[in-house]
Amino acid sequence: MDTDMRVLLVDRHSARLSTLRAVIEQAGFEVVDVLDEDADLYAAVDRHAPDAIVVGAESPSRDVLEDLATFGERYPKPLLMLSSKDDRRLMAQASEAGISAYVMEGLSPALVRSLVDVAMRQYQQMESLKRELAETRETLADRQVVNRAKCLLMERSAISEKQAYTRLRKTAMDRGLPLPEIARQLMVHAANE
Repeated sequence: MDTDMRVLLVDRHSARLSTLRAVIEQAGFEVVDVLDEDADLYAAVDRHAPDAIVVGAESPSRDVLEDLATFGERYPKPLLMLSSKDDRRLMAQASEAGISAYVMEGLSPALVRSLVDVAMRQYQQMESLKRELAETRETLADRQVVNRAKCLLMERSAISEKQAYTRLRKTAMDRGLPLPEIARQLMVHAANE
C-alpha cells in the first residue's frame, strides 16, 4: 500500500487519538505530526507540507473551525473532520468552514482511505473550478477593456468598430504584446490626457 499522501492530524489528544492515528496509517497514509487544537497550524504546514489535514477532535471549538476556514484560504488543502458524534450543528459549521465532515461509528482503514480519497477528489474539483472561474473572469475583463478601447478609438478617430479592432490588433502585433495589454495602455493613456 502506498504512503505517498502525508496527513497532518489535529486532535485535542482525545482518548481515541492513538486509534485514529493507527487507522489513518493503516489506510496507507503517513501521519507527519499530531497537533493539539492550540498549536500553530500554519507553522506545522510550513514545516511538514502535508497533502491533507484531518481533524480528529470530537467537538472542535468554533475558534478551531474558524481558524481552519481562514487557514484554507491561505493554504488550500483538503480538510477532513472525523467524529463519532452525530452533531448536525457541528457538521454544518464544519461544512461552512470548508471541511469535509464525516460521522463515523467505527473507524476502519478502508473507510478512512475512501473518505480521504473522496475529499481529495472533491478538493481537486473545487480547485479546478476556482481556476476556471478565475480564467473566465480574466477573459471577461480582457474583453471589456478591449471593447472600451475600441469605443474610445471609434469616438476619437471616427472609425468603424472593425477598423478600431484592426488598429488595436496591429499595434499589439507590432509591439509584441497581448491585445488586452495594448487596450489597457490606451485606456491609461486616454485617462492621463
